[in-house]
Amino acid sequence: AVAILAQGVCSSHRGGSAMAFRLSRFMRFAAEPTGVTNRLLLTLGSPAESICVRKPIDSVTVPGYEGVFTLTNNHSLTVSMLKPGVITVREGSNTEEYFVSDGFVFFNQAKDDSGCCTAEISAVEAVPTSALDKDRATQVLSELLSGPKDTEWDKTKIQLGSALCNAVIRAAQ
Repeated sequence: AVAILAQGVCSSHRGGSAMAFRLSRFMRFAAEPTGVTNRLLLTLGSPAESICVRKPIDSVTVPGYEGVFTLTNNHSLTVSMLKPGVITVREGSNTEEYFVSDGFVFFNQAKDDSGCCTAEISAVEAVPTSALDKDRATQVLSELLSGPKDTEWDKTKIQLGSALCNAVIRAAQ
């Protein structure tokens, strides 16, 4: 059914956006985990991509502005702004790490009898740490620091860019 719906999105000029909407609704409900109980369900994405949707995990560690913290199932309700850093997703013995430039995390209690709480991470940018290029980040940092420092915009650009480049360099280690 998904292949047929996807083909309809690609081949139809009229009603293509409606078909895409129906496909996204179908995929959202198709992604619902069945038979999963007492697990943390993680949704992680950015405007560019959806990395995971309601994926059952053990925990997620995030870089909040108040400090790094870990969410597990049945954590207290949380809304936090994220700063540049590494998100660590743990599922059994597997660990996945993603670099985020900033964003938000929302933690909600279970809405049904499954006991599965949800953590939703909305990042401006999210990339696997394995994709980070420490040498390029060092080069960009050097260019920023050697650039003009005359205007308030120059100073702000250096301050924000330096913080982001330093976070990339730390995460790429």
